[in-house]
Amino acid sequence: MSVTRVAVIGLGAISQSVHLPLLRRNAENFEIAALVDLSAERTADMAARYGVADERRFPSVEALVAAKHEGALEIDAAILATTGSHAGDTLRLVQAGIRVLAEKPLAYSLAELDALTAHAAQAGIDLRDWVRVGYMKEYDLASQRAAQLLADVELRAVSVQVMHPLDGSQLEYARLAARTDDVSRDTLAPLIEATAAIVDSAVGADLPVDLRTLYTNVVLGSIVHDVGLLRMLVGGLGAVDFAQHWGPKMPGSVHLRGALARDETPWTVDWHYIDGYPDYQETVTFHHETGSIELVFGVPYVTNLPTILRVTESHPELGIRVSESRWMQQEAFENELFALAALVRGERPDGASVEESIADVRVGQRMIRSLALSKGFTLDPSVEAAQ
Repeated sequence: MSVTRVAVIGLGAISQSVHLPLLRRNAENFEIAALVDLSAERTADMAARYGVADERRFPSVEALVAAKHEGALEIDAAILATTGSHAGDTLRLVQAGIRVLAEKPLAYSLAELDALTAHAAQAGIDLRDWVRVGYMKEYDLASQRAAQLLADVELRAVSVQVMHPLDGSQLEYARLAARTDDVSRDTLAPLIEATAAIVDSAVGADLPVDLRTLYTNVVLGSIVHDVGLLRMLVGGLGAVDFAQHWGPKMPGSVHLRGALARDETPWTVDWHYIDGYPDYQETVTFHHETGSIELVFGVPYVTNLPTILRVTESHPELGIRVSESRWMQQEAFENELFALAALVRGERPDGASVEESIADVRVGQRMIRSLALSKGFTLDPSVEAAQ
C-alpha cells in the first residue's frame, strides 16, 4: 500500500488531540507531508514533535498550494481543521488537485457551497471523489450497526441529548501546546471580516450577536454533528416546529423539535452547555414499535473511547432484553482517515460530501430561524435562512 501524503491545516485542539496522533500511529500508511497554521510558533512546535522539516511548514493554504504548483511539495490530501467555515479553503485545495477532509462545518452559507459545486461543474469533476466532511460519527461502527437495525423498524420518536461541559475539561488529558500570541491583528482582521460577511449573508447583519453565535458555534459548530448523524440514520430532519434558548450565560441551553424529513415522526434535540457538568455525554435514542435503539457517545477528543449501542427489545424467554455492544478497537476518526486515503486511491468511500453539507446547512438555517422567532426577531427576507 502506498503512503498517503497529508497536510494538516490548522493546528489547534482537534489536530493536536486526534489528527496528528492518529497520523503518527498509522505512519506505515500516512506521511505528515506539511503543516499549516497562522501561528509560526505553534507550527514550529508541532513540526518539532512530528518531524516536519522547515520547508514543509506554511502560514496559509495559499502558500501551501503555491509550493505544490512550484514543484516544491508533493502532497495527496489535506485535513482542514481551521476555525470557522472551511468551504473557501476546500475550494482552493480541490482546485490544486488535493483531496480534502474538512472538519465541520464545511460552510456557514449555502453560497459558499454553491461556489464549490460551480467549480465541480466547470471542471467536470464529482465532489464525492474529492471532499469528505469530518462527521466522525458516520465512521463509528456503533452508528453503522444502528443504521442496519433502524432499517427494519417503524419509528415513533427520535431524541438527542447533549451534555457539554467546558471544553478545557474534555482536553486536559491531551496536554495541548500552550496558546500563542504571535498572530497579528492585521493578519486576523481580514479573516474575521470575511467570516462576518458570510454569516451576514446567511442570517443577516442585524441579527443580535447572541443569535449569530448560536448559529456559528452551537447549531453549525456542535448540533450539526447530530444533524448529519440523523441524516445518515433516518434520512434527515425536516421541519423545525419549535425552538427555545435559555440559561444563565452563553451559549446556554437549546431545545429544538420538529418532524423527520421522510414522515411525521417527531424529533427533539436538547443541547446543554454547563460549565461544571461532570463529563461530556451525547445520547441519541430511537423509539420504535417493538423497542428502542440508543447510541451513547463519550468525549469526542478521546480516541478509542467506544460508543455504546444499547438495544431494548422483547424476548420470548427473558421478557425484556437490554443488550449493549461496544467496538473497543475501532476508532471513528481513524476510520475517517482511512476513507481519506481511499479517496486518494480513486475509490469512493461512504461519508458526507458537499451535497450532504448543503442539506445540513439548510437544516441549521431552519433551526436559527426558529430560534430567532422564539426571541421575537424576524430575519431579513433577503438572507438565506429566511428562505
